Amino acid sequence: MIKHIARRTIMQSIKRNKWMMAIVGILLIMGLAACSNNEANTSNTGNEEEDAGEPVVSETLKVAYASDPDTLDWSYTGASPTRDVAWHIFEMLFALDNDFAIQPMLAESYEVNEDRTLYTIKVREGVKFHDGSVLTAEDVVASIERWGKISSVGKTTFTHIESVTATSENEVQVKLLEPYNSLLADFAAPKSALMIIPAKVAEAAGEQPLKPEHLIGNGPYAFEKWDRGQEIVVKKFADYSAREEEDWGGLTGKKTAYFNEIKFMIVKDPQVILNGLKTGLYDYGQSIPTDLNEVVASTPNVDPVTYMNGYSTITPDKSEAPFNDIKVRQALNHALDKKVIAEATYGSEEFYQLDGALFVPKQVELYSDKGSDDYLAYDKELAKKLLEESSYNGETLKVVYSSNSEEYNKIAQVAKQQLEEVGFKVELISYEWATYLEKWGDPANWDLVVIGWSTRFSPNELGMLVPNIQSSGWYESPRWSDLIAQWGEAETEEQQKEILTEMNQTVNDELPFIKIANLTTLDIKTNKIKNYENWLGQRFWNTWKAE
Repeated sequence: MIKHIARRTIMQSIKRNKWMMAIVGILLIMGLAACSNNEANTSNTGNEEEDAGEPVVSETLKVAYASDPDTLDWSYTGASPTRDVAWHIFEMLFALDNDFAIQPMLAESYEVNEDRTLYTIKVREGVKFHDGSVLTAEDVVASIERWGKISSVGKTTFTHIESVTATSENEVQVKLLEPYNSLLADFAAPKSALMIIPAKVAEAAGEQPLKPEHLIGNGPYAFEKWDRGQEIVVKKFADYSAREEEDWGGLTGKKTAYFNEIKFMIVKDPQVILNGLKTGLYDYGQSIPTDLNEVVASTPNVDPVTYMNGYSTITPDKSEAPFNDIKVRQALNHALDKKVIAEATYGSEEFYQLDGALFVPKQVELYSDKGSDDYLAYDKELAKKLLEESSYNGETLKVVYSSNSEEYNKIAQVAKQQLEEVGFKVELISYEWATYLEKWGDPANWDLVVIGWSTRFSPNELGMLVPNIQSSGWYESPRWSDLIAQWGEAETEEQQKEILTEMNQTVNDELPFIKIANLTTLDIKTNKIKNYENWLGQRFWNTWKAE
């Protein structure tokens, strides 16, 4: 057996044994984005180490949040509004640290047999859930099995799993059908995440989203209440079982709750958010339009917070006409001037990057710029020609986007103009976030959807390419499915780079979605918030508010 001990990074553990290093190195490559802390987190918040001072416990942190989540079930959806609240409540067996390395969280250690088909995971002892019950292997098994049924990542993972069993009170065995080198990367995926919940909750919820009474995790904050459209409140969990590692960051290591409660207050107007920070009504504001960057920079006592956050897209419904015709999708791609859309939407190049790859350059192990040659293939005359040759009959395209996002609104407006210039007829339809998600689920409601995808860490997490669901516009592709299978079997970095290039090329050829640009998100915070680590979304453990 190959043994892996907690409280070390996986890389530190495997240095003890060259053969162990060869095998586990494969696991690391599958799920890590090898970018440095300085590169990934581009905060302009100043030198926090010098002025953070001593930690202070405060009563309430008030977060102005732009979107009301559809659900707080972190396994059920990959939506950022769900994730940013849920990861305060729930924790995972394995999670990504600040440098995107896979680390144990609720796992204490794990072992892999020689043919890499059996994982034995020891679960940390004495960890309490918010209902007072103690974490056991049965809870882990029930959570993994539910995740395999409802999560887009979990469904892919379970095509490789033969069984998941509890072999003792604190030990779980995962038996694979064949070696699958992405297993730990999938377990650590922060989208549609493998969050651990009590077995009785997993069984009661089944394949439906968790109801409020089922929002029981073991994170540093416990769910308190949710007034839809108003606020979500989480309370400090007094019996939280923290890890000891203070230098891991990200979603793992030691977590300390310095606020007795956090209020995620639904505020849709960014100017209201900015004014609220000036007056002390809010402490943190999420998703500020980048055209307010200069205003933020000149506002006293308000700090900008920036971080890489995936990319924006326009996705066609491929389940029916007109976009079930590849020529219509090709006309769409050639009609859209991504550079113009990005400039109009994000303003400064500080907040967008033109790149057609599936991952971003900072994700060194996952990035390949090959195979995306047609990303900037803007050609109005060719678009008109393709449209004339296609099955498009002049029907009006319904372009759907969320009214909560000024970014989506700008993309939709510019895209409408460009599409109409080549002969498409276009109707823009906006909905409040929760309604937008609901409408997205029925192909009768839309032809194109404007949506942003936050940073992913494995091809298995690319929701815009999951077969036959709304997120991908009901994409069906044997070519893509075969590449996903190859990814799970790849053993070398060279093999992975070849697969990543072919993945780019498949998207380039089949056009399941149209990528606009890589994004850098702008949030704001009061300068009283200290020791804040910005990392792919809002996390409020290990940070405090100076009085």
